[in-house]
Parts: sequence; C-alpha cells; structure tokens
Amino acid sequence: MEAGTAHPQFSSALQLEKGGIVVFYREPQPLLPSKCFWCTICCSVFLFLLVIMIPIGYFILMSRIVQSVVDGSQMSLVQFNIMEPVDTMTRVTLLGNVDHAGIFPATIVFPDPIMVTFKGRALGRMRLNDVGIFSGKAIINDVAEFLIVDTDAFSRFAQEMLTTGSFVWTLSSTIHVKVLGFIPVNGIRLKKNLTLLGMNGFKNIKIEKLDLHADAPNNQGAMVKLVMFMNNPSPIGVSLGSVVLDLFYEDTHLGQVTAKDAVLVGASKSPLILEGTLYRQTEQKHLDNLSVFFSNYLSGKVVMAVAKGVSVKPDSIRPMPWVSDGIMALTLNVPLRSSMSLQLIHGIAIDNFAITLNSTTPYVPTIQSTKMSAGFKLPFNISISARNVSNSIALAYADKVLGNINSGIPSLANLNTSGLISFSLPTSSMMINDGAHEDFDTFVEGLITKAEQKFSVIGLSNATVETSMGVVALTGIPFDSPMTIKCFNFNAMSYRVSNIVISGGTSDHIIFDNMIALSNPSSLCVNGGRVSLNVYDALNVYFGDLVISDLNIVPGSNPTAIQFLFHPANTMLGDRFMSQYLAGATLPLRVLGTASSTSLPELQKALSLVTLSSSVTGMLPPSKLITSGEAISTLNTVLDSHQTTFKVVIQNHLATELYFTGISCKVTWKGSHFSIIDNHSQFPIPAIESASSPSLTLHHPRDIEFSLFLTNQFIPTYPAIVLDGGVMVPFDLDFQIGVRIGRANGYAATIHYVQKQDIRVKMIILGLDVSGAVGKPVPGGRARVL
Repeated sequence: MEAGTAHPQFSSALQLEKGGIVVFYREPQPLLPSKCFWCTICCSVFLFLLVIMIPIGYFILMSRIVQSVVDGSQMSLVQFNIMEPVDTMTRVTLLGNVDHAGIFPATIVFPDPIMVTFKGRALGRMRLNDVGIFSGKAIINDVAEFLIVDTDAFSRFAQEMLTTGSFVWTLSSTIHVKVLGFIPVNGIRLKKNLTLLGMNGFKNIKIEKLDLHADAPNNQGAMVKLVMFMNNPSPIGVSLGSVVLDLFYEDTHLGQVTAKDAVLVGASKSPLILEGTLYRQTEQKHLDNLSVFFSNYLSGKVVMAVAKGVSVKPDSIRPMPWVSDGIMALTLNVPLRSSMSLQLIHGIAIDNFAITLNSTTPYVPTIQSTKMSAGFKLPFNISISARNVSNSIALAYADKVLGNINSGIPSLANLNTSGLISFSLPTSSMMINDGAHEDFDTFVEGLITKAEQKFSVIGLSNATVETSMGVVALTGIPFDSPMTIKCFNFNAMSYRVSNIVISGGTSDHIIFDNMIALSNPSSLCVNGGRVSLNVYDALNVYFGDLVISDLNIVPGSNPTAIQFLFHPANTMLGDRFMSQYLAGATLPLRVLGTASSTSLPELQKALSLVTLSSSVTGMLPPSKLITSGEAISTLNTVLDSHQTTFKVVIQNHLATELYFTGISCKVTWKGSHFSIIDNHSQFPIPAIESASSPSLTLHHPRDIEFSLFLTNQFIPTYPAIVLDGGVMVPFDLDFQIGVRIGRANGYAATIHYVQKQDIRVKMIILGLDVSGAVGKPVPGGRARVL
C-alpha cells in the first residue's frame, strides 16, 4: 500500500509509515449512539405496531358493521311444515326470505342451532345449512330436524296457533359470516322476532262434496264421505296423520268421520277426505234437526255444522299429545253447501199443456194439463221410501219467474216404486208478477211467432221420506225443469183466402167477409177479443184492416170469421184491386200486426211482430155484368144522328147493393171502333139481383169513314141484319163503371170491366124501326135472344 493512502476500514484513522511499515491509528469513538441509530430503532417499532394494530382494528370494525347489517336485515317465513312428528322431535321443511342484508355477497354459516321461543319459553331448536346472500337478499329453503325442548310449551303454542290470527316467534343463534367469500366474521349474534299468521280456527273451510253413498251396516245410519278444503293462512303446516272428528248440527250428534294421511300445508288450501257414518236418529227433536239439515242442504242453503276433534294420530297408531291437544281444543264451523244444483223433482213431463190468454183478465192466464209426471229422487245412494210429496209450481222464462200457478195439486198421486210421480193440473190461474210483465210479453211473443218455445217449470217440493237415518220431513226443496213446447208459428203460415164475400160498404171502406182456418199446432189457447191487422198489397201500399171481432184460438184447426175493411191509401190502386177482384184474379197481400192490434196487453208485442203472406182470389167464375138488353134505331138515325138508344140488364153479383153513378164504355167490332157510351144516370141494383139500366145511348163516329165502314163492311158482313130476326154480332165492351158499394152513401169506386159479348142487331131500311137485343151468354161465348 502506498504511503499516504488510508486503509478503507480505517478511513478516519491516522496513517504513519515507518520503515516500509504502515501503521494505522484509529481515533477513539464516542460512548453514546448516534442519531442515525435512534432513527432506525423508531422506524422499526412504528412498522411493527402498524402491522399488528391495523388488522386488529379492521376486524373489530368489520364485526360491528356485519352485526349492524344482521340486526337491520329482515326475515320472513313462507312455510314451516312439521312432518312426521314424534314426542320430542319432528322433521320440518322450511321456506323463508331474508331482505336488506347488505350490499356485498356473503355466506351465512350456522355453527350453532337456532333456538325458537314463544312467549319467553323455548319451543325447540334446529340446525340449518349455509345460506348465500346476493344483492342483499337470500332464500332459505331447507329440511331440518326440529328438537322439541319443552313439550308443554309446544302444546300451548299449538293450541294458540290453531285458534288465533297471529303469533310471534323469536329466533336466536350465533352465526358466522363470510364477506365476499373470503373475509370471515365470526360470533355474530342473530335474534329475530317473526310475526306469523295463525290458522285462525280455519274460518274459511269449504266442503266440496257431501256424499251419502250407502246404508251403514246393522241399520246404524248412512255411510258418508266429505271432501273438505282447509284454508290454512298460517305458514305453519303440520302432518296430522289420522284425524277423527265428531259432527254436530244444533244439539244433534250427526255422526263421526275420519281423515287418513291428513296434511295441513302452510299458507295454502289442503284437501281432507273424511269418511264415516251419519247415525240413525230416533228421538223426534233430533229427527226435526235432521229434517232441517237436509232441507236446507238440498235447497242450496248453507248448513253450518260443527266439527269437534276426537283424536289425532300422526302415525295412525298412537296420539301425539301436543298435536292432539291443539286439535281437540278446536271447534270447526263447517259450512255445508252443495256445489251443484240438487233436484228432488226432475224430468217433468206435461201432456196437453194449455196456456189460455183471457181478454177479460190481462196478465192472469189460465194453465191446464191433463197429466203431469216427474221423477222423484234424493241425490244420495241410500235407501229411501217416500210417504207423501207435494209441490208448488211456477213458470219461469229467461231466468225470471213469471208467476205462480194457483192450484190445489194433490199431496200424492201415483208414486210408484221407481220414483215416478204423476198428477193432473186442473184449470188454474197464474197471476203474472208485477215485475215480469215485459218478460211474459216476450214469452207470449215466442208462443205466437216461433216454432217452439223454451221455458222452465220451477217450484218447491215437500216430501216425507223414510231413510236409513230415520224419517225425514223435507220442506221447500226447489226444482227447476226445462221444457220445450210447440208454438203457433204464425209468421210461417201462408193463407190463401177464397170464397170471399163483399157484404157491405160505408163511405170509408168496403167490407169483405170470409172464413179462414187458423191451424194451431201448439197448446196455446187465446181468447183475445177484437184483433185488427194492417193489410198491404205487393207494392207495400196500405189497403185496409183485417179484423177478427173475437179471436178465440184452441189447439188444432180454428175456423175463424174475418172481415177485410178495404180502404186503400191510393184510390187508383184500390180501383184496380176491385176491377181485378171482379175479374177473378188472385191478388197477393201482406198482413202486418201492430202494437195496437189488440187491447190485450200481453198479446200486443206478439201481434206487433206478426207478418203474414196472404192472397185473395177474386170472384170465380168471373162475373158478367151485362146479361140482356134491347136497342131501337133506324138506318137513317144511325147515319144521320149517329146514335143508337138501348137498355141493358145488369147483374149484381155482390152480397150488398151496388149504386151506379155513371157508365162509360168503348164498343169495338173486330178491333174497329164502333161506338161509345157516356152516361151519368144513377140507379141502384140490389144485392144478388139484376135490374134494367136507364136508357143508354151509343154514340157512333160522325165521320164519313164510319158511314163507309157501316155500308161497305159491317152490313155486308151480316146481310141478315135487315131481317126480322136480326143477327148476332160479337162486340168487345170496355167499361169504366162508377159505383158506390153498399147503397148510395157507400164506398165510391171506379171499376174497369171488360166483357166480350155477342149482341143481336136488327136494322130496318126505308125508315122502318130496327130492333136489336143483347143476349145472355151461351156456351162458346154466343148469346141467346130474349
């Protein structure tokens, strides 16, 4: 080492060099540590304390946070079903919810059992599996063994749970929580008060079925089966096993029933099938109660029976004290009501059922039947023997009672062993209820206008029957039997009216009389008084009224006198109708009813809907008005004044007087105009008689053409016209006849009438008289001289 160079380990030492030997000399050190030393020591201590205290503080703070979250969480119990209970232990299925359990995922671990207490007394404990929490919520769905630690306390709890609306359970334990799946927080206290619904005495029990399916052995009563739904509002459910109940009505012990494998599921409806015996009753007060019981049940009324617990055997062998004590302390109100319509009387059949409407007694029709029959049967499969049966009857339509039939129906008529009763219904009145008038109007409308009508025969039955439970008096049992009857079907009928007679007339109308046969396929009878219907032609023009002075309809054929009062709104169409009628034509008509067609209120709606197709056939054979006559003229007067004066005999074919007010006629020969008549003389012709007309004048054409026609064509065609006997000449007569039908003040009409007639013409030349005659028609359309 060179001189003057310090040794690295002795940098602060004094260096001496002697004879090639370097001698180092260290300066003496101070006795106390330096500042750097103490700084190092302080930093080390601080780091040690930081490493130890932060985790301790963290876990203390985390524990408090988790405890706060657990205390603030909410727990609810959806179902707690007690299964297979024994004296001190039972298996339970548990379903519940946890809410407001923090924002971090966590797992709850139950290292200790959960203790359940009720009113300060421990009921039992159970162990649960881990529960995972996500988004502050958790679902508890577990099966556990529940160890009963105090059977007396549990028995008291069971009684209160069965009878009260709510109760409070306290759940307590110590739990561990794993936050975020890896941060354990142990020793968290769990204590929750849960307010739970009680079973509240099963207030909403529903009986689905009551079936008496057989007689009990040894004449002890009837075998019964009940299907009962227990509505359990409480989350607590229990497996009851075999349950025995006594049934009571009023103070009568009805019988005993047993349910096997009974289970009450928490917060749901649970079916129980109860089977047993309804006892035979012998004391009259119990028979009276039994009669009321079955009368109300068969009537569809609620019968409130009472069920009292006798025993509960969860294993079907031995009773469980804490379960039995609860059930036996319970009194169940059992509302018995049939879920379906029970018909004591059914299948009613009515022969010759007649409904008669009376114009003198509106809304009080009469009802009658020669025979009514019906089946009689209780809706149970037990022995029954009826002693007597009586009924009250009413008619219903469209679910509304029309009225009661007031009749003395016998108490019993021909009740045979097959359960069929038959009786007659004498003529009886039925007063329509005040609120059912419109419904009865609709019912009658159907009877008149439809092919068939549906309605119901309803009423109440009373019967005394011998049953396997004793003699029971059934009263007020309703029945409802649908019926269908044939109706009048008036609108489907078409009437062709023939042999009609014009019997008279007034200034307002012509009277047509006729008899028609109204066919009534129904059992409806109508005594409707005066009925008036409107008549229209094919063009829907009003023609008049069809009047039935006294409508009286019975089943079958009904010859009915009608009057057609003819007074059309259009006089031209009316004149055409009369002209076609006299010519024997068939004329289509429509007959319509209105609300004012009858004064009988219940028939007004029906008649307002009547629409009939009809036709009227005119006079057959067609009438010929001109039957005979005579004319006087000369060739000179024909050619000079162009007139021929003659008289005719006119036949009145009507059953009323015809009063002629004027005759106009066009006379043609082989299509050539021959003359006209224009006469305004007025004269009557009595009914079904003939009479001569006043002198009529034939006005011949005045032109030269007619003179040439007469001398060159007409007379040469009939040269014998100048002979004494004259000759038959065929003329076409086209009349316009003004008449009043039914005397001088009768109905005014103008009849267009066409008649082809052979007229005997005689003409004398050189100023001598020419005579002619109009003859009666003979076969072939010729005429004979009078």
